[in-house]
Amino acid sequence: MAAVYLPTDQTLIYVSQCAEYEQGKAMLKGEFYSMNELYMVAPNLVPKPHAWGQLTVSNPETFYFLCDYLETSSQDPDPVQLCSKLVTLHKSSKSPTGMFGFHVNPLRGNLPLETTWNPSWSDFFVHLFQKSLHLDQTINGPWRDLGRLVEQITAQVVPQVLGPLEADGRSIKPSLIHGDLWTGNIATDPNTGEIYIFDASSYYAHHEMEIAIWRRIPNSVVGSGVYVKTYLAQMGISEPVEQFDDRHRLYSACTALHAAACHNRASAREE
Repeated sequence: MAAVYLPTDQTLIYVSQCAEYEQGKAMLKGEFYSMNELYMVAPNLVPKPHAWGQLTVSNPETFYFLCDYLETSSQDPDPVQLCSKLVTLHKSSKSPTGMFGFHVNPLRGNLPLETTWNPSWSDFFVHLFQKSLHLDQTINGPWRDLGRLVEQITAQVVPQVLGPLEADGRSIKPSLIHGDLWTGNIATDPNTGEIYIFDASSYYAHHEMEIAIWRRIPNSVVGSGVYVKTYLAQMGISEPVEQFDDRHRLYSACTALHAAACHNRASAREE
């Protein structure tokens, strides 16, 4: 944390994150561009990002990300306010290419997401899922049954569950999402009651992907059920409505597989 004292007696306080080597560079670059994209659409939802780059004097090679400091508490976020802000973000954001993806590959946790632009949400999701499988098997070791299962999911389940979103004249809008909205990345200003989100891994996606992580395991707060219900009540459910539960499970499986790779926990794959 750093403070700047102005002649007007005003004090500006910033937070600086630092990380080393190429992984640190990719992590902070992705976070800066994610937070910057969110700030441009919803400035009342994230701290203002200012810069990222390499420290001029550092050994080993070290990178930084600078944003405004916000005083926050760890109280459970108000479901109505949180979901209202997310709905505004998802509805008002507009993909610069009209496609799903992002112009950099952000890191969720310590590993990259596959966010190459794609006009089809189903195709984009398949690449995202396959990348998560590749990372998991590289880090946690091969598991033949899991590999076969993901192949079956991408070849058979995805067309049945996600295909209808873009069939029979229907279409879905690429919405900007935070991308890693677990409880630890949500905080409340104790003075104003305003909710803010942090540590984004953003990309343009089907908006229901945002709440894929809102399940009881691993998120006892936002996974409690009331947050999903509140979000859907405000945002609405994509057609076909009757397939929402299947979509939610599918999106959650992809998120969980990536998390298993991030935490180097082969047991998480089975959960």
